[in-house]
Amino acid sequence: MKINTTARKGLQTKGDSMDSLRIVLCDTNKREVEGYAAICRSICEQSGIPADLRFYSNSAALMFDMNDVEFSSSISIFIVDPDNGFAAIPTAVRTNGYDGVILYLSHSNSPEHYRQAFDVDAYNFIEKGTNPDILARFHSVFETALQKAKHSSRQYLMVSYAGEYKRIDVSDILYFEAASNHMINVVYSGGNFQFLNTMQSLEERYGDRGFVRAHRSYLVSVNAIHRQVSPNKLILNDGRSIVVSRDRSAALKSAMACWQN
Repeated sequence: MKINTTARKGLQTKGDSMDSLRIVLCDTNKREVEGYAAICRSICEQSGIPADLRFYSNSAALMFDMNDVEFSSSISIFIVDPDNGFAAIPTAVRTNGYDGVILYLSHSNSPEHYRQAFDVDAYNFIEKGTNPDILARFHSVFETALQKAKHSSRQYLMVSYAGEYKRIDVSDILYFEAASNHMINVVYSGGNFQFLNTMQSLEERYGDRGFVRAHRSYLVSVNAIHRQVSPNKLILNDGRSIVVSRDRSAALKSAMACWQN
């Protein structure tokens, strides 16, 4: 079964109202970061985009929070000054699976910092300053980055457990299965991986991206479903079967009809 992307709106729940974009600013200069945060907030408000801004003045605190997959996967834009200890952060977050927008914002004119920005596929490298032309360029670049982040469909599920990180293409995911001890088993075309999360959280995140709750223990990609052979059983494209609970059968049929060609 192939997803009909024109049918998405019929399945949207929380997608009907825009979620906040999480923007992280990494900078040791408190005065400057507060000034740029105010500009970002103003642009977001003018664009009608709710935003959650977070500030970090040291890299250790940021990387500690990045170990929380719920937090790291919700970030839409990183704004980083590579000076004073943050030079390694863009590479580190890319290595950990971050696939969103990275902006460099700095007084630095170091060729090494420009090379690093290129290596991590940064969206832009913007000069800091109070000159009207410099501020106008920041406005312009941030506005376009904001629209890119708003319309981008995050392509990867980033998960970690016990020091191991996985970046899984969402299009490869077959289903999520509730395991013991608050663990979730994600089954995808390349294998499976267990991580800490809840089915409710995953359903909220992926419910408007072609995933449907077939059972309290299963969140299934509609694209992976071959057919429903009975009110309590699904067959996936690879031959696996998934249990369907009686109270979710009608919603499942509706979702399959909405998303199929």
